[in-house]
Amino acid sequence: MTATPPKIRCFIIHLERAYQRAPQVQKLIEALPFETEVVSAIDGSLKSFVNNSFYQRSLIKPEYPFFLRPAEIATFLSHRKCWQRIVDEDVDAGLVLEDDVNIVEPDFTNSLSLALKKYQSGSIIRFPIKLREKPTSHISTEKKVTLFQPLQVGLGAQAQLISREAAKTLLSKTKIIDRPVDTYLQLVWEHHVPIFSVWPNGVCENSDNLGGSLISDKKRGWAKFKQELQRPLYRAKVKKIARKYMDRKINE
Repeated sequence: MTATPPKIRCFIIHLERAYQRAPQVQKLIEALPFETEVVSAIDGSLKSFVNNSFYQRSLIKPEYPFFLRPAEIATFLSHRKCWQRIVDEDVDAGLVLEDDVNIVEPDFTNSLSLALKKYQSGSIIRFPIKLREKPTSHISTEKKVTLFQPLQVGLGAQAQLISREAAKTLLSKTKIIDRPVDTYLQLVWEHHVPIFSVWPNGVCENSDNLGGSLISDKKRGWAKFKQELQRPLYRAKVKKIARKYMDRKINE
């Protein structure tokens, strides 16, 4: 008996005022192999945007050392909006993409095919734009594409295949946030959602050709120096906890 293929839907996060990205969004819609919905991103620059009910510092250890800017909070809420759509649409999984990515073939089709064959209910499969993760184990390799579980989840949330159960878990865990969305997803010991990565995957960033990042913050002087000191210290703490967590999971 042939197994029923999973029900997949694509969601593209797009900020409506970023009109220069509209052609890129249309290009993605035409390239994606499943029904696609453009999800209107939360705009943190609007006066009507109120973040006090969503954001609270120092909720989780290790403490995130920086205050979140409205754009970072809005980005997290935009991803939560997609997680909610995955649940509401009752799909098996949603492929969530930010609107500043390009898709390169055949790597994208090959990686998506492998991800769909091997994805697990309750898990996330990342399509990172750079290979910065070290694998704990290789799950599968097909057409020179490898699916693996990383020792530490990398940064970036440009493209992810998120199962419905994973979306439910993340929604329940992030009613209040204290750090950016990709930084939160690194904390697998906190949300307990298994995260895998697939590489090469044909997903690359194109923000430089689309007006640059919409959430970047270029600090200067003492603020920049302080940030440059705090960031590696924070990352070292995350790395230490991640290694202990994965060692424990491997030995279970």
